[in-house]
Amino acid sequence: MMALDTYERAHKCPVCGMDISFCHDQVAVATVFRDAAVDTCYVGRMRELAMDEFAQSGTVEAPNSQTTRLNPR
Repeated sequence: MMALDTYERAHKCPVCGMDISFCHDQVAVATVFRDAAVDTCYVGRMRELAMDEFAQSGTVEAPNSQTTRLNPR
């Protein structure tokens, strides 16, 4: 696992997850992709709404350390 972590840190972009040699090359990216579309991840949206509700409760002590858990029906 440590070797995988080392590899990913050296070769994978933390923003998009693609290989850095590709995604940091503006010409290569423009050659492969025309543009980008905006989509909504509804799991992420559900988590954002939960965090917003939690933040409004006034009990947030470490806003950058909080996380969410999806609750099954």
